[in-house]
Amino acid sequence: MIYIHFPFCKSFCSYCSFYSSTKLTFIPDVMHAIRKEWLLERDKWLPLLSKNQTLYIGGGTPSLCPLEELQPFMQQILDDIKSFGNEITEVTIEANPCDISPEYCKAWLEMGINRLSIGIQSFHDDHLAAMNRRHTARQAIEAVWTARQAGFRNINIDLLFGFPDLSMEQWEATLHQAIELAPEHISAYQLSLDPPSLWEQQATLPSEDTCFAQYTFLQGTLKTHGYKQYEISSFCRPGKEAIHNSRYWQRIPYLGLGPSAHSFNGRNRYANVYHISKYMNGLRKRRPYRRHDYLTRRNVSNEWIMLQLRTTAGFSLEQLEARKGRRAVEVFLSRIDSLMREGVLIQEDERILIPPSLFFIADRIIENCLQP
Repeated sequence: MIYIHFPFCKSFCSYCSFYSSTKLTFIPDVMHAIRKEWLLERDKWLPLLSKNQTLYIGGGTPSLCPLEELQPFMQQILDDIKSFGNEITEVTIEANPCDISPEYCKAWLEMGINRLSIGIQSFHDDHLAAMNRRHTARQAIEAVWTARQAGFRNINIDLLFGFPDLSMEQWEATLHQAIELAPEHISAYQLSLDPPSLWEQQATLPSEDTCFAQYTFLQGTLKTHGYKQYEISSFCRPGKEAIHNSRYWQRIPYLGLGPSAHSFNGRNRYANVYHISKYMNGLRKRRPYRRHDYLTRRNVSNEWIMLQLRTTAGFSLEQLEARKGRRAVEVFLSRIDSLMREGVLIQEDERILIPPSLFFIADRIIENCLQP
């Protein structure tokens, strides 16, 4: 698994707290630095990564990256992965609807990108304007059509709910428009307000009851139309799960490249500096600036349980025993006994999981499953 963070946007969305910059003139220098980071890290990381590789280009707005900058980088990294004997199963790029053109789609496909994740968020122009999105609802619809006509056969669209002034009627219309476009995958996220987003300072979120109603409607509507839920925010056509994202939940090692990108080597986590100039300066010295997060055994155990319980599959007691031993299974079952009796956790075929009907409060349930 390799994640590439392209840290540029033309403008900042009202809800977004991810690291990005509007200084687009830095794009060539940052792409050069990311390529240098890859050359520094590849020999160390390729042996750690799985044989069936995934690559995810996120941001920021990666669809802003000029083709002449992206193409040589993609050729370099994919050639290096193949020369190491690894296969590449999924390559995703995130895109803003108004950046999607026949020319760019054709070029992305030729580079080896086989999955497109389109940040639509809403099909209502007033909501898009409030979010400071660059596209209109019409542009979002046309973007999906354009990608289809160009040859993309694996498309995800991102949607938001639980944001200010979203009525149930508008949410219903957004979902039905999304379904009409027939993407292979839909990711739907409840808005959370984190600094330094603009809405974190100004917006008032709808009530929990309203958000719960929107989430429940999301689950029921997508299920009715043939989308399988496999994680709290993820729905897909059969066999179209996001391979890259699914591996995060399995705690498979991954390398993150670019400013603010995170990495995980199977034991500990690392985060690149959240500053473009500092990131580039570190690479000029061949010493990337990173924060190291060393995980204790308790951290590892709690993290594994938390990630597994976000999925509809949950985890098996056999898996837990293989990781921690029989005594750990007994302690865990004792810890969750009251949750099992309440029905907020269930056991199916030796697997522990949260009923999807309670995914809306999954964070609270998971908190009570973790080792203090």
